[in-house]
Amino acid sequence: MHLKLLRNRITTHLIVLLIGVAMAWVAMPIWRQAVMFANQSEYGALVEKCDVAMRDHLQARQRSAQRSSDDVGSELYSAEVGLLICQDYDLYQKRLMQWGLRENELAKMRLLAVEERSTDLEEVVATHEIRF
Repeated sequence: MHLKLLRNRITTHLIVLLIGVAMAWVAMPIWRQAVMFANQSEYGALVEKCDVAMRDHLQARQRSAQRSSDDVGSELYSAEVGLLICQDYDLYQKRLMQWGLRENELAKMRLLAVEERSTDLEEVVATHEIRF
């Protein structure tokens, strides 16, 4: 009697465990979509700000390499300080990864942010283009 009760209890626990795993496996994509939807606007704004800061820094660095002056040095310093927004972007991205998003979902969110602020293909190309 004791052995039969123990066997039933183990079987019941295994069945419940399997049902829980199956439900989690099905629910994970829904969870990821919800996290993406809830964070798209803020993440998209950080993507845009970091992109602008990186472009400004690249241009300032190129100008400082071409000519040396105090104005160019202070412009480069300002551009470097502007890169601090990229740290906020990176921290936000790490938080989203902790909430279960993978690199593919983050890439999709970045692309949506670019498309959101672009009205035509030329703007999308200009966003991704680095000019030397």
